[in-house]
Amino acid sequence: MRLSFRSMQSELRTEQPRRRDGLGTIAMLAGTAVSALAVLVYQPVAGRALGTDGFAPIAVLWTTMFVIYTVLMIPAEQFITRRLVVTGGGPGWMGSDLRVVISVLAIGWLLGTAFVFATLDTFFNGEIIFVVITGALLVTRGVMATGRGLLAGRRRFVAYGGTLAAEAATILVLALVAASISPTTVTFAGALIIGPLTILAFRPWHFSGDRIATGESVDTATRFLGWLVVATAASQVVIASSPIVVGFIGGSAAAVSIVFATFTLFRGPVTSAYNLVARVLPDFTDLSVRGEFEVLARWRHRIAIGGSVLALLGAVAAYFIGPWIIELLYGAAFEPPRMVAALGGAGVGAGLGALFVGQIFIASGRTKGLAGGWIVSLVLAAIAVIAVPVDPMLKIAWGFAVGETAALIILGFARQRRTSAEP
Repeated sequence: MRLSFRSMQSELRTEQPRRRDGLGTIAMLAGTAVSALAVLVYQPVAGRALGTDGFAPIAVLWTTMFVIYTVLMIPAEQFITRRLVVTGGGPGWMGSDLRVVISVLAIGWLLGTAFVFATLDTFFNGEIIFVVITGALLVTRGVMATGRGLLAGRRRFVAYGGTLAAEAATILVLALVAASISPTTVTFAGALIIGPLTILAFRPWHFSGDRIATGESVDTATRFLGWLVVATAASQVVIASSPIVVGFIGGSAAAVSIVFATFTLFRGPVTSAYNLVARVLPDFTDLSVRGEFEVLARWRHRIAIGGSVLALLGAVAAYFIGPWIIELLYGAAFEPPRMVAALGGAGVGAGLGALFVGQIFIASGRTKGLAGGWIVSLVLAAIAVIAVPVDPMLKIAWGFAVGETAALIILGFARQRRTSAEP
Protein backbone atom coordinates (compact mmCIF):
# COMPACT_ATOMS: atom_id res chain seq x y z
CA MET A 1 0.00 0.00 0.00
CA ARG A 2 2.84 2.37 0.85
CA LEU A 3 4.49 1.67 -2.50
CA SER A 4 1.21 2.27 -4.30
CA PHE A 5 0.67 5.54 -2.45
CA ARG A 6 4.18 6.74 -3.33
CA SER A 7 3.62 5.80 -6.93
CA MET A 8 0.40 7.81 -6.93
CA GLN A 9 2.21 10.80 -5.46
CA SER A 10 4.86 10.57 -8.17
CA GLU A 11 2.22 10.44 -10.89
CA LEU A 12 0.47 13.48 -9.45
CA ARG A 13 3.74 15.40 -9.33
CA THR A 14 4.42 14.71 -13.01
CA GLU A 15 0.82 15.23 -14.10
CA GLN A 16 0.72 18.85 -12.96
CA PRO A 17 3.59 20.00 -15.24
CA ARG A 18 2.01 18.07 -18.12
CA ARG A 19 -1.30 19.87 -17.64
CA ARG A 20 0.52 23.17 -17.36
CA ASP A 21 2.43 22.50 -20.58
CA GLY A 22 -0.81 21.42 -22.27
CA LEU A 23 -2.50 24.69 -21.32
CA GLY A 24 0.61 26.51 -22.47
CA THR A 25 0.47 24.83 -25.86
CA ILE A 26 -3.17 25.87 -26.27
CA ALA A 27 -2.30 29.43 -25.22
CA MET A 28 0.57 29.60 -27.72
CA LEU A 29 -1.62 28.28 -30.53
CA ALA A 30 -4.33 30.81 -29.67
CA GLY A 31 -1.81 33.64 -29.43
CA THR A 32 -0.29 32.63 -32.76
CA ALA A 33 -3.74 32.61 -34.37
CA VAL A 34 -4.46 36.11 -33.05
CA SER A 35 -1.05 37.29 -34.25
CA ALA A 36 -1.57 35.86 -37.74
CA LEU A 37 -5.03 37.39 -37.98
CA ALA A 38 -3.75 40.78 -36.87
CA VAL A 39 -1.02 40.75 -39.55
CA LEU A 40 -3.59 39.63 -42.11
CA VAL A 41 -5.68 42.71 -41.30
CA TYR A 42 -2.90 45.24 -40.58
CA GLN A 43 -1.15 44.97 -43.92
CA PRO A 44 -4.25 45.24 -46.17
CA VAL A 45 -5.51 48.14 -44.06
CA ALA A 46 -2.20 49.94 -44.49
CA GLY A 47 -1.94 48.95 -48.15
CA ARG A 48 -5.39 50.23 -49.02
CA ALA A 49 -4.92 53.43 -47.04
CA LEU A 50 -1.51 54.26 -48.53
CA GLY A 51 -1.61 52.72 -52.03
CA THR A 52 1.22 50.79 -53.68
CA ASP A 53 3.73 53.67 -53.67
CA GLY A 54 2.89 54.89 -50.17
CA PHE A 55 2.95 51.35 -48.79
CA ALA A 56 6.45 50.61 -50.16
CA PRO A 57 8.28 52.24 -47.16
CA ILE A 58 6.15 50.16 -44.75
CA ALA A 59 6.98 47.04 -46.78
CA VAL A 60 10.72 47.69 -46.57
CA LEU A 61 10.57 48.72 -42.90
CA TRP A 62 8.62 45.56 -42.04
CA THR A 63 11.08 43.43 -44.01
CA THR A 64 14.07 45.06 -42.33
CA MET A 65 12.55 44.56 -38.88
CA PHE A 66 11.65 40.96 -39.67
CA VAL A 67 15.13 40.11 -40.96
CA ILE A 68 16.93 41.70 -37.99
CA TYR A 69 14.52 40.06 -35.55
CA THR A 70 14.84 36.58 -37.01
CA VAL A 71 18.57 36.74 -37.78
CA LEU A 72 19.83 38.20 -34.50
CA MET A 73 17.05 38.54 -31.94
CA ILE A 74 15.43 35.10 -32.20
CA PRO A 75 18.85 33.40 -31.85
CA ALA A 76 19.36 35.43 -28.67
CA GLU A 77 15.92 34.33 -27.48
CA GLN A 78 16.70 30.70 -28.27
CA PHE A 79 20.07 30.86 -26.53
CA ILE A 80 18.36 32.18 -23.40
CA THR A 81 15.71 29.47 -23.61
CA ARG A 82 18.21 26.65 -24.07
CA ARG A 83 20.54 27.92 -21.35
CA LEU A 84 17.66 28.02 -18.87
CA VAL A 85 16.64 24.45 -19.73
CA VAL A 86 20.21 23.11 -19.46
CA THR A 87 21.26 24.92 -16.28
CA GLY A 88 17.95 25.06 -14.45
CA GLY A 89 18.14 28.84 -14.19
CA GLY A 90 19.98 29.02 -10.90
CA PRO A 91 22.18 31.87 -9.66
CA GLY A 92 24.61 33.06 -12.31
CA TRP A 93 23.00 30.94 -15.03
CA MET A 94 24.03 33.42 -17.76
CA GLY A 95 27.39 34.51 -16.39
CA SER A 96 29.58 36.51 -18.75
CA ASP A 97 27.50 35.41 -21.75
CA LEU A 98 25.05 38.18 -20.91
CA ARG A 99 27.47 40.60 -22.56
CA VAL A 100 27.48 38.49 -25.71
CA VAL A 101 23.67 38.51 -25.90
CA ILE A 102 23.57 42.28 -25.41
CA SER A 103 26.21 42.69 -28.11
CA VAL A 104 24.16 40.64 -30.57
CA LEU A 105 21.11 42.81 -29.94
CA ALA A 106 23.22 45.98 -30.31
CA ILE A 107 24.63 44.76 -33.63
CA GLY A 108 21.09 44.22 -34.87
CA TRP A 109 20.16 47.76 -33.88
CA LEU A 110 23.18 49.22 -35.68
CA LEU A 111 22.66 47.19 -38.84
CA GLY A 112 18.96 47.99 -39.06
CA THR A 113 19.29 51.73 -38.54
CA ALA A 114 22.33 51.91 -40.84
CA PHE A 115 20.46 50.11 -43.62
CA VAL A 116 17.50 52.47 -43.42
CA PHE A 117 19.80 55.50 -43.34
CA ALA A 118 21.71 54.24 -46.40
CA THR A 119 18.52 53.59 -48.36
CA LEU A 120 16.52 56.67 -47.37
CA ASP A 121 16.39 57.96 -50.93
CA THR A 122 15.77 54.52 -52.43
CA PHE A 123 12.92 53.32 -50.21
CA PHE A 124 11.88 56.08 -47.78
CA ASN A 125 11.59 59.25 -49.89
CA GLY A 126 14.56 60.75 -48.04
CA GLU A 127 12.62 61.17 -44.76
CA ILE A 128 15.05 60.92 -41.82
CA ILE A 129 12.18 60.14 -39.43
CA PHE A 130 12.33 56.54 -40.62
CA VAL A 131 15.82 56.14 -39.11
CA VAL A 132 14.39 57.19 -35.74
CA ILE A 133 11.42 54.87 -36.18
CA THR A 134 13.70 51.96 -37.05
CA GLY A 135 15.91 52.56 -34.00
CA ALA A 136 12.92 52.67 -31.65
CA LEU A 137 11.33 49.62 -33.28
CA LEU A 138 14.48 47.50 -32.88
CA VAL A 139 14.81 48.49 -29.21
CA THR A 140 11.27 47.37 -28.39
CA ARG A 141 11.75 44.19 -30.42
CA GLY A 142 14.93 43.43 -28.47
CA VAL A 143 13.04 43.79 -25.21
CA MET A 144 10.40 41.41 -26.51
CA ALA A 145 12.93 38.80 -27.68
CA THR A 146 14.77 38.59 -24.36
CA GLY A 147 11.50 38.49 -22.44
CA ARG A 148 10.16 35.64 -24.55
CA GLY A 149 13.38 33.70 -24.08
CA LEU A 150 12.94 33.92 -20.31
CA LEU A 151 9.29 32.86 -20.51
CA ALA A 152 10.00 29.86 -22.75
CA GLY A 153 13.03 28.74 -20.74
CA ARG A 154 10.90 28.63 -17.60
CA ARG A 155 8.07 26.92 -19.50
CA ARG A 156 5.72 29.82 -18.88
CA PHE A 157 3.96 28.99 -22.12
CA VAL A 158 0.63 30.52 -21.10
CA ALA A 159 2.33 33.87 -20.59
CA TYR A 160 4.24 33.41 -23.84
CA GLY A 161 0.98 32.91 -25.71
CA GLY A 162 -0.42 35.96 -23.98
CA THR A 163 2.45 38.10 -25.26
CA LEU A 164 1.72 37.01 -28.83
CA ALA A 165 -1.94 37.99 -28.60
CA ALA A 166 -1.31 41.25 -26.72
CA GLU A 167 1.34 42.50 -29.15
CA ALA A 168 -0.75 41.67 -32.21
CA ALA A 169 -3.96 43.15 -30.83
CA THR A 170 -2.18 46.38 -29.89
CA ILE A 171 -0.63 46.79 -33.34
CA LEU A 172 -3.96 46.11 -35.05
CA VAL A 173 -5.95 48.54 -32.89
CA LEU A 174 -3.38 51.29 -33.42
CA ALA A 175 -3.38 50.63 -37.18
CA LEU A 176 -7.17 50.92 -37.35
CA VAL A 177 -6.96 54.18 -35.42
CA ALA A 178 -4.28 55.44 -37.81
CA ALA A 179 -6.38 54.49 -40.84
CA SER A 180 -9.37 56.42 -39.55
CA ILE A 181 -7.60 59.48 -38.15
CA SER A 182 -4.21 59.97 -39.81
CA PRO A 183 -3.39 57.43 -42.55
CA THR A 184 0.31 58.15 -43.14
CA THR A 185 3.32 55.87 -43.36
CA VAL A 186 4.66 57.36 -40.11
CA THR A 187 1.54 56.58 -38.07
CA PHE A 188 1.33 53.02 -39.39
CA ALA A 189 5.01 52.54 -38.58
CA GLY A 190 4.47 53.93 -35.08
CA ALA A 191 2.03 51.13 -34.31
CA LEU A 192 4.82 48.60 -34.86
CA ILE A 193 6.95 50.26 -32.17
CA ILE A 194 4.41 50.13 -29.35
CA GLY A 195 3.13 46.57 -29.79
CA PRO A 196 6.22 44.68 -28.51
CA LEU A 197 6.20 46.62 -25.23
CA THR A 198 3.08 44.74 -24.13
CA ILE A 199 5.39 41.93 -22.99
CA LEU A 200 6.22 44.03 -19.93
CA ALA A 201 2.74 43.28 -18.59
CA PHE A 202 3.69 39.58 -18.29
CA ARG A 203 6.72 40.25 -16.07
CA PRO A 204 9.18 37.94 -17.85
CA TRP A 205 12.02 39.13 -15.64
CA HIS A 206 10.18 38.06 -12.49
CA PHE A 207 12.30 35.33 -10.88
CA SER A 208 10.63 32.88 -8.52
CA GLY A 209 11.33 29.29 -7.55
CA ASP A 210 14.41 28.90 -9.74
CA ARG A 211 16.39 25.71 -9.21
CA ILE A 212 20.06 25.73 -8.38
CA ALA A 213 22.16 25.40 -11.51
CA THR A 214 22.75 21.74 -12.41
CA GLY A 215 26.39 22.08 -13.31
CA GLU A 216 25.70 20.81 -16.83
CA SER A 217 28.62 21.69 -19.10
CA VAL A 218 27.65 24.62 -21.29
CA ASP A 219 29.54 26.38 -24.04
CA THR A 220 29.93 30.13 -24.30
CA ALA A 221 27.38 32.09 -26.24
CA THR A 222 29.97 33.19 -28.79
CA ARG A 223 30.25 29.90 -30.69
CA PHE A 224 26.63 28.86 -30.26
CA LEU A 225 25.20 32.23 -31.26
CA GLY A 226 27.84 32.85 -33.91
CA TRP A 227 26.88 29.83 -36.00
CA LEU A 228 23.19 30.26 -35.24
CA VAL A 229 23.29 33.85 -36.49
CA VAL A 230 25.02 32.66 -39.68
CA ALA A 231 22.28 30.03 -40.15
CA THR A 232 19.40 32.42 -39.54
CA ALA A 233 21.01 35.10 -41.72
CA ALA A 234 21.23 32.70 -44.65
CA SER A 235 17.69 31.44 -44.07
CA GLN A 236 16.22 34.92 -43.86
CA VAL A 237 17.95 36.12 -47.00
CA VAL A 238 16.04 33.30 -48.68
CA ILE A 239 12.67 33.76 -46.99
CA ALA A 240 12.32 37.45 -46.14
CA SER A 241 14.49 39.60 -48.38
CA SER A 242 12.36 39.23 -51.52
CA PRO A 243 10.87 42.78 -51.57
CA ILE A 244 14.30 44.36 -51.13
CA VAL A 245 16.02 42.12 -53.69
CA VAL A 246 13.32 42.63 -56.31
CA GLY A 247 13.95 46.37 -56.05
CA PHE A 248 17.69 45.96 -56.46
CA ILE A 249 17.36 43.75 -59.56
CA GLY A 250 15.19 46.20 -61.45
CA GLY A 251 11.66 45.81 -60.06
CA SER A 252 9.45 48.89 -59.82
CA ALA A 253 7.96 50.33 -56.63
CA ALA A 254 4.73 48.55 -57.53
CA ALA A 255 6.65 45.27 -57.94
CA VAL A 256 8.16 45.77 -54.47
CA SER A 257 4.67 46.16 -52.99
CA ILE A 258 3.25 43.18 -54.92
CA VAL A 259 6.11 40.88 -53.89
CA PHE A 260 5.85 42.07 -50.31
CA ALA A 261 2.10 41.54 -50.13
CA THR A 262 2.29 38.11 -51.77
CA PHE A 263 5.23 36.66 -49.89
CA THR A 264 4.30 38.17 -46.55
CA LEU A 265 0.83 36.65 -46.80
CA PHE A 266 2.05 33.28 -48.02
CA ARG A 267 4.87 33.02 -45.50
CA GLY A 268 2.38 33.83 -42.74
CA PRO A 269 2.47 30.20 -41.52
CA VAL A 270 6.29 30.37 -41.27
CA THR A 271 6.17 33.72 -39.49
CA SER A 272 3.55 32.36 -37.10
CA ALA A 273 5.63 29.21 -36.57
CA TYR A 274 8.43 31.36 -35.14
CA ASN A 275 6.07 31.87 -32.22
CA LEU A 276 5.60 28.11 -31.79
CA VAL A 277 9.19 26.87 -31.96
CA ALA A 278 9.64 28.13 -28.41
CA ARG A 279 7.24 25.37 -27.39
CA VAL A 280 9.25 22.49 -28.91
CA LEU A 281 12.79 23.76 -28.24
CA PRO A 282 12.75 22.98 -24.50
CA ASP A 283 11.51 19.43 -25.15
CA PHE A 284 14.07 18.77 -27.90
CA THR A 285 16.75 20.17 -25.58
CA ASP A 286 15.74 17.75 -22.82
CA LEU A 287 16.04 14.84 -25.29
CA SER A 288 19.48 16.04 -26.39
CA VAL A 289 20.77 16.46 -22.84
CA ARG A 290 19.59 12.90 -22.04
CA GLY A 291 21.39 11.59 -25.12
CA GLU A 292 18.27 10.31 -26.91
CA PHE A 293 19.67 10.92 -30.38
CA GLU A 294 17.69 8.16 -32.10
CA VAL A 295 14.46 9.83 -31.00
CA LEU A 296 15.68 13.18 -32.34
CA ALA A 297 16.67 11.56 -35.64
CA ARG A 298 13.21 10.07 -36.04
CA TRP A 299 11.62 13.44 -35.39
CA ARG A 300 13.93 15.07 -37.92
CA HIS A 301 12.88 12.66 -40.67
CA ARG A 302 9.17 12.87 -39.81
CA ILE A 303 9.19 16.66 -39.90
CA ALA A 304 11.05 16.68 -43.23
CA ILE A 305 8.52 14.32 -44.81
CA GLY A 306 5.69 16.48 -43.49
CA GLY A 307 7.36 19.59 -44.93
CA SER A 308 7.61 17.92 -48.35
CA VAL A 309 3.87 17.20 -48.33
CA LEU A 310 3.13 20.78 -47.27
CA ALA A 311 5.29 22.11 -50.12
CA LEU A 312 3.26 20.20 -52.71
CA LEU A 313 -0.08 21.22 -51.19
CA GLY A 314 1.08 24.81 -50.84
CA ALA A 315 2.05 25.06 -54.51
CA VAL A 316 -1.29 23.74 -55.75
CA ALA A 317 -3.40 25.85 -53.40
CA ALA A 318 -1.42 29.03 -54.05
CA TYR A 319 -1.63 28.62 -57.82
CA PHE A 320 -5.42 28.39 -57.86
CA ILE A 321 -6.50 30.72 -55.06
CA GLY A 322 -3.42 32.76 -54.12
CA PRO A 323 -3.89 35.65 -56.58
CA TRP A 324 -7.59 35.84 -55.75
CA ILE A 325 -6.86 36.14 -52.02
CA ILE A 326 -4.26 38.87 -52.63
CA GLU A 327 -6.70 40.81 -54.81
CA LEU A 328 -9.46 40.42 -52.24
CA LEU A 329 -7.29 41.70 -49.40
CA TYR A 330 -5.17 44.35 -51.07
CA GLY A 331 -6.95 45.25 -54.29
CA ALA A 332 -6.39 44.41 -57.96
CA ALA A 333 -3.16 46.43 -58.16
CA PHE A 334 -1.45 43.92 -55.82
CA GLU A 335 -2.47 40.72 -57.66
CA PRO A 336 0.60 38.52 -58.46
CA PRO A 337 1.09 36.20 -61.46
CA ARG A 338 -0.08 32.64 -60.78
CA MET A 339 3.37 31.10 -61.16
CA VAL A 340 4.80 33.54 -58.61
CA ALA A 341 2.03 32.51 -56.22
CA ALA A 342 2.61 28.78 -56.81
CA LEU A 343 6.35 29.00 -56.18
CA GLY A 344 5.69 31.07 -53.07
CA GLY A 345 3.29 28.43 -51.74
CA ALA A 346 5.81 25.63 -52.37
CA GLY A 347 8.57 27.56 -50.62
CA VAL A 348 6.40 28.22 -47.59
CA GLY A 349 5.56 24.53 -47.14
CA ALA A 350 9.21 23.54 -47.37
CA GLY A 351 10.18 26.44 -45.11
CA LEU A 352 7.87 25.27 -42.35
CA GLY A 353 9.51 21.87 -42.34
CA ALA A 354 13.02 23.37 -42.40
CA LEU A 355 12.21 25.68 -39.48
CA PHE A 356 11.11 22.87 -37.16
CA VAL A 357 13.93 20.55 -38.24
CA GLY A 358 16.29 23.38 -37.37
CA GLN A 359 15.06 23.35 -33.77
CA ILE A 360 16.55 19.86 -33.38
CA PHE A 361 19.94 21.19 -34.50
CA ILE A 362 19.65 24.09 -32.05
CA ALA A 363 18.55 21.84 -29.19
CA SER A 364 21.53 19.56 -29.83
CA GLY A 365 23.96 22.46 -30.03
CA ARG A 366 24.76 21.66 -33.68
CA THR A 367 24.43 25.24 -34.88
CA LYS A 368 27.48 24.85 -37.14
CA GLY A 369 25.72 22.07 -39.06
CA LEU A 370 22.58 24.19 -39.26
CA ALA A 371 24.60 27.08 -40.68
CA GLY A 372 26.21 24.83 -43.28
CA GLY A 373 22.86 23.59 -44.54
CA TRP A 374 21.44 27.09 -44.91
CA ILE A 375 24.57 28.47 -46.60
CA VAL A 376 24.33 25.80 -49.31
CA SER A 377 20.61 26.54 -49.69
CA LEU A 378 21.28 30.26 -50.05
CA VAL A 379 23.87 29.63 -52.76
CA LEU A 380 21.38 27.47 -54.68
CA ALA A 381 18.70 30.16 -54.31
CA ALA A 382 21.07 32.83 -55.64
CA ILE A 383 21.95 30.64 -58.63
CA ALA A 384 18.23 30.26 -59.37
CA VAL A 385 17.70 34.04 -59.24
CA ILE A 386 20.61 34.65 -61.59
CA ALA A 387 20.07 31.76 -63.98
CA VAL A 388 16.31 31.75 -64.58
CA PRO A 389 15.62 34.10 -67.56
CA VAL A 390 12.36 35.68 -66.39
CA ASP A 391 11.11 38.99 -64.98
CA PRO A 392 12.28 40.16 -61.50
CA MET A 393 9.19 38.95 -59.61
CA LEU A 394 9.40 35.44 -61.04
CA LYS A 395 13.17 35.32 -60.46
CA ILE A 396 12.58 36.01 -56.77
CA ALA A 397 9.87 33.34 -56.61
CA TRP A 398 12.16 30.71 -58.12
CA GLY A 399 14.97 31.64 -55.73
CA PHE A 400 12.65 31.38 -52.75
CA ALA A 401 11.25 27.98 -53.73
CA VAL A 402 14.65 26.49 -54.59
CA GLY A 403 16.28 27.77 -51.38
CA GLU A 404 13.60 26.53 -49.01
CA THR A 405 13.33 23.13 -50.69
CA ALA A 406 17.09 22.66 -50.59
CA ALA A 407 17.17 23.52 -46.89
CA LEU A 408 14.44 21.01 -46.10
CA ILE A 409 16.26 18.22 -47.95
CA ILE A 410 19.70 19.00 -46.51
CA LEU A 411 18.61 19.46 -42.89
CA GLY A 412 15.93 16.79 -42.90
CA PHE A 413 17.63 13.92 -44.65
CA ALA A 414 21.39 14.48 -44.63
CA ARG A 415 23.34 12.04 -42.51
CA GLN A 416 24.37 13.49 -39.15
CA ARG A 417 26.97 12.20 -36.76
CA ARG A 418 25.73 11.59 -33.23
CA THR A 419 27.29 13.75 -30.57
CA SER A 420 26.34 15.00 -27.16
CA ALA A 421 24.95 18.50 -26.89
CA GLU A 422 27.73 20.96 -27.52
CA PRO A 423 26.72 24.04 -25.57
